[in-house]
Amino acid sequence: MSDGLNKVEPRLGFLLLRDSHAVPLRGISPDEIKAGAKARVPHPDAEPIRHRQTLDAIVHCLGFNGDFGSFTNEGWPQFNQFLRKFGCTRRVGVFPADHGGCIDLNFVRAPGPRQLADRVFEARPPVPVRVFLGYGVNWQAWDGGTGRNVSAAAIATLTGDPASASERARNLYGRRFDLIGQFGFLDDKLVEGPLGRVIDKTYWPPGSSAEERKAHHAQCVAAVRAFRAVFDTQREGWVDILPYNERLVVLRTHDGGWDVIWRGYREKAPPESTQIGSSNHLAVCDLPSLLMTESDLKRVLYFRQSNWDELEAHEAEQAFYDRGGSMLSRQLTSEVDVRVAYLREQGKLPAPTRKRWPGEHPVGFRKVKACGRTVAVSGLIEVGSFRRMLAETSYAERRADHREPWERANEGGAPEAPVGASWADAQAYCAWMEQQLEVALRLPTREELRALRPFFSPHYEAIGMYDFPWEHFPPRPLIELDGRTDGREVPSAVAWSEPRFLAPSADLPEYPPPSGIGGASRKAPIKDFPPRAAWKAKLPWADHAGLRFIDAWDAYEWCQELGWISGRFWEGQIGPTSWGAYKNVKVGFRIVLDIEE
Repeated sequence: MSDGLNKVEPRLGFLLLRDSHAVPLRGISPDEIKAGAKARVPHPDAEPIRHRQTLDAIVHCLGFNGDFGSFTNEGWPQFNQFLRKFGCTRRVGVFPADHGGCIDLNFVRAPGPRQLADRVFEARPPVPVRVFLGYGVNWQAWDGGTGRNVSAAAIATLTGDPASASERARNLYGRRFDLIGQFGFLDDKLVEGPLGRVIDKTYWPPGSSAEERKAHHAQCVAAVRAFRAVFDTQREGWVDILPYNERLVVLRTHDGGWDVIWRGYREKAPPESTQIGSSNHLAVCDLPSLLMTESDLKRVLYFRQSNWDELEAHEAEQAFYDRGGSMLSRQLTSEVDVRVAYLREQGKLPAPTRKRWPGEHPVGFRKVKACGRTVAVSGLIEVGSFRRMLAETSYAERRADHREPWERANEGGAPEAPVGASWADAQAYCAWMEQQLEVALRLPTREELRALRPFFSPHYEAIGMYDFPWEHFPPRPLIELDGRTDGREVPSAVAWSEPRFLAPSADLPEYPPPSGIGGASRKAPIKDFPPRAAWKAKLPWADHAGLRFIDAWDAYEWCQELGWISGRFWEGQIGPTSWGAYKNVKVGFRIVLDIEE
């Protein structure tokens, strides 16, 4: 539930200087500017600047004339005169992130300060005179109902006669789900005046009909009109936009509160080069070049100036689907990759120049066609090769998660046996192999692996992406989509040192339902977790596209997408620092290099 309270400390925003250094600011007083200058975040590829230079640069980028001394003696006093002239009496937090917003009306995460700043400074004029940010609205009353009907307390906060207020509130509450993800400043939803352009921020996969889109847009417009019918008559929630100069705007609330936004506003600190590694449980030295490139791209996107971020993100999202992307593939594609693909299509971002393997592929790889591309794919990486990586690097000491020790999956394994490893282990191996071959390497994507090795049957494709269905039960005999079974057991490849399942009983059926998902559990408690997981003496190998795969319900391979595993009978996500012990599986990997054609 939203608390309706302002944060005690003013919101932290970041100002991009013209040389792309970023400065954290909680306000624009001389003391706050000094504090921001001391905490500046330097751009990795820009010339460093001294403290005094930073002070002057901040003042300049906020639109004031002169240097920091001039600002202290003249600019800041003049700004305070401006505040007094327009009745601004105290600093407050005006955005939903500051005052809590409303959960039931989906007015929580948006609109944000960058969205408004970009609308004011980067969009075409005219600049909005007044916008709705929700400050001062009694959101607790709106969130205080049962979740099925609007509360009487919310109706009581509205102006107008009780019957009209009740009708408007109930109409809005009935349409609240059509407001999910719709708020922002791409259009006029939250801009005072007649409701003009309304952009439906819903994204449509291929095959969506024009009629379906039109109907959904009409629902969105109706929901926005219901929202505005409630709040257009209220003083609370609306904020006046008072331009101070070409780079600074004051936001004034109905009760004299004020806040500021500026051109080049950022809500978070710039991403560091190590953040992509940290988020993927890897040290920088264990990152393959592809992940390092993602890190660089995050910084490139962050430091770009004079772009309308919300509009660009909206267009990039729809462009992803327009070029044939599915809802599933979108779940596996980062926001960075979506944006970068769009910017490259628009010619706003150059394509990377990554070294590829010229001529014949190296030993251990096979050239295959997958997803319209020619790639060289290795066999499953073996224990001996992985042990050599561990011996030549100090990766074992940096390994992020020791809850599933690597040795438990590979103890006693022959050098030629497929290695069991985590997703992070596989990426660290790619980074090591890149140094050996001097070429960029990666794991296969989910789509590539599935193109090389299809699901066993439509039944298993249908249960893919659900939570792993055999964590609590062994799989039923092989099943087709209609529920029929041919009596053959689903092949297994892993020999556990402790039993993974309890024996069937009157309270525990032998198998889960045909869907693969059941409420009971035959999962056995493990005394020494994780148990050791050796491969069985005879593995169920199968050839696909000239490559060997283990065709078993408990053997999987890592995909390039974070934490995603693919197998003959299931695909989905598990913990990226696990080799599968907690899911009753063992996961290996193979590597890919892109070759020149």
